[in-house]
Amino acid sequence: MLASPNMRRHLYSLLLILLMPFLIGRVIRKYCHEGREPMVFARLFGATQTMQSAEVWIHGCSIGESKVALRLARELKIQDPTLEIVCTATTPAGLDLLQQSEFKSLVFPWDLPWVWGRWLEVLSPKALVVIETELWPNLVNECHRRGIPIILANGRLSEKSFRGYQRFGWLVGPMWSQVTQALMQSPQDANKIHAMGVPAHAISEVGSIKLDQEPLTVSQERLSDLIAWKCERPLVCLMSSHAEDDEVLLSWIADTPEMALLIVPRHPIRASVIKETARARGLSERSVSDTETPLTKVLIGDTFGDMGAYLTVSDIVVIGGSFSGKGGQNPIEPAGLSKPLIAGPSMFNFQFIADGLETAGGMKRVLPEDLAIAIPEVLERGSQMGKSACDWVDENQGSTTLQAAAVLAVFRKS
Repeated sequence: MLASPNMRRHLYSLLLILLMPFLIGRVIRKYCHEGREPMVFARLFGATQTMQSAEVWIHGCSIGESKVALRLARELKIQDPTLEIVCTATTPAGLDLLQQSEFKSLVFPWDLPWVWGRWLEVLSPKALVVIETELWPNLVNECHRRGIPIILANGRLSEKSFRGYQRFGWLVGPMWSQVTQALMQSPQDANKIHAMGVPAHAISEVGSIKLDQEPLTVSQERLSDLIAWKCERPLVCLMSSHAEDDEVLLSWIADTPEMALLIVPRHPIRASVIKETARARGLSERSVSDTETPLTKVLIGDTFGDMGAYLTVSDIVVIGGSFSGKGGQNPIEPAGLSKPLIAGPSMFNFQFIADGLETAGGMKRVLPEDLAIAIPEVLERGSQMGKSACDWVDENQGSTTLQAAAVLAVFRKS
């Protein structure tokens, strides 16, 4: 017989407290290595001393979710200019983005039992909007106890996350029934969230806010430099890559003399490691940030704010994270620029979007060993595939307006 929901939540809290030394050490190591402030005190206790009250609190974990949070927040302000909104993020990159916006922003604390009572008392939100899957048992329970609606916006549940939640359902399961409204990206996401315990009447299928993002800006100076380096060679761009993705593409380019490779790492700090890997394979390389500009086989895009130029100059875009088991990175930006796309087996972070692009003919999914065959095929059909990708994005826009209206409907009803 299962313990009561309260007993399970207390057990969850105890396990989380026991893990604190590990979490604190991990955050300090990771963020100090990246030259960022780990903000341990704020994560342990909540930065309530800098808080002001807000009617709507929107939370997204990292930079991708923070982009969605800001787009939703701006649409909410369009539909109701009087709203006071605060946004939170977990990672420094997400928080940096929020702090550059017009909205108040705070670091999201760990889900510890002593945090949320004071936090919610000071913030006094009338609704909590959580982006994608950032639900936490203690936070959800405290909001539910106080009568604060909990809205899951741009909701998704990958197969990996779904299995994980099922595995630990005995511990965190009760929180799902406390969700007020779940705005899910696809029918598959809706089915999974219902299986977790969210009532059917609380679930809607609304598409993805990420399809509504603004076009990338393009630095003409950077673009000119890239065109000069490309020197009319066919160019493949590995976008937002992880180490395993780099290995796959560097192996491919080593046997492809007539083409060039642009690697844009998800973390630019990895540029030196990518250079070493390329040199070990006998490949000439340089970074965009280097002062020297030789005509190399491999170029590493290690500058910030230049993704628009990187994608514009490329003939094919390979989605990072898809050959490394990381679930893939966002394919919408290159699709919006009419670029033909290649992805590996792992796209669970963008399953709805990847499936749509593949079905529309704008993306080809391949195994690493098939890359050498797939790239020439995609290059030959590049114009047609790029148009199909862009058309699919255009046809599936509009979710931001729908989700903002749904949030306001819940907010006004409460």
